[in-house]
Amino acid sequence: MGARTQAQGFYGWWLLFFLLIVYTIPVGFAFYSPAVLYPFMTSELAWSRGEIMVGFACMLLLMGLSAPLVAWMIGRFGARVTIFVGGLIIAVAAFLMGIIGDIYPIYVILSLFVGLGVAFASVIPVQTVIVFWFNVRRALALGLVLGGGAIGGFLVPQIISRVVLSAGGNWRVGWFMIAAASVVGAIMAIFTVRNRPEDMGQCQDGLSSDEAKVVAGGKSRAVRTYRTPVSWTVHDALRTPALWLLVVAVAGSFFLWQIIVTQAPFHLQDRGFDPTMVAFLYSLAIGLSIVGRFAIAGLGDIIEPRLLFAFSALCLLLGGILFWFVSPEAMWIAYLYPLLAGFGFGAAYICLPTITGNYWGHEAFPGISGMVMPIALVFQAGAAPLAGFFYDLQGTYLTAMLFAWVATAVGFVAMLLCRPPEPKRSQT
Repeated sequence: MGARTQAQGFYGWWLLFFLLIVYTIPVGFAFYSPAVLYPFMTSELAWSRGEIMVGFACMLLLMGLSAPLVAWMIGRFGARVTIFVGGLIIAVAAFLMGIIGDIYPIYVILSLFVGLGVAFASVIPVQTVIVFWFNVRRALALGLVLGGGAIGGFLVPQIISRVVLSAGGNWRVGWFMIAAASVVGAIMAIFTVRNRPEDMGQCQDGLSSDEAKVVAGGKSRAVRTYRTPVSWTVHDALRTPALWLLVVAVAGSFFLWQIIVTQAPFHLQDRGFDPTMVAFLYSLAIGLSIVGRFAIAGLGDIIEPRLLFAFSALCLLLGGILFWFVSPEAMWIAYLYPLLAGFGFGAAYICLPTITGNYWGHEAFPGISGMVMPIALVFQAGAAPLAGFFYDLQGTYLTAMLFAWVATAVGFVAMLLCRPPEPKRSQT
């Protein structure tokens, strides 16, 4: 009876709702929306595609390199404060971007700070909170919340694009919108996020303390996919082949996604699509990642996430190939590539934290994420400028696409080999 009463009053379900909004704002506004501002900026400022993509690369680079700092912040101050600080950093950087972002060195510096703010306000702290609050239904919880990023990525760029168009192509308005939304997200985080269920006298999944211990020991029938039976340390996790296979899979697969999502506004215009359709198709790929995220929410606690990740990488590869052949004369490709690429990325994105939490446990989760993210994101950060500069030199994205296809295929193989790590005997 006590377990049932606790489950009914479990704050974790309310927390998921608040986290969805808190996560959607930095990802939908600060991470995905700048891409629809880049064509307006290059048109007014006479920057090349490679130059404008340096800013995106800087943002992505700081998201990766600051991951150890984010992990430290979470350990020192908690995820709630970390998210709040990140929202304020984005707000200040985006506001300044709208005022003085036309000066190229300042544009690059502010892009770095936007990346720092997104790192503090989104991925690692939000995923850490979910992993601490949920175990049995971890994939479900991650899928529901991180799906918010896809919803924001689908809706927000279209809204910002329309507002900028109605303002006569004034891209500064877009940055001001990003700044205002970030303040809202920061305020909501500080009032609604709770770091651990223990902070409210509760246990993971709303279980009683005795049931939570059974689940943590991997002896519950409710758990149908692998969960580590021990508490890993970051040091020991870094010595397992599974962790590095996971890094390869993420870096390889997401490299292609970064090219698709950053070059779509340019590539689709090159293929003859009008600006409104360009914004729609760009947003559609992000929006359709909702399907992949929610698919893992439903399946990730039933089917081993590594197999789902491998399937996702395959979908991403097929979508990336179709992306190259997109044209107004073949609209079926224009709608199919976002479905495959978006689904593939969305599903893989949920599988990553699910695998990390399942393989190495919630205590080591922020530390492992803080070590893995820099490696994976530094590799991904090169995707946008690489594609942009290859286009500037060759007038085509073909070379960059070939490299991305190979990287994704390597990621597919790496994930198939990424089996659960064997704990040391001393840990058991």
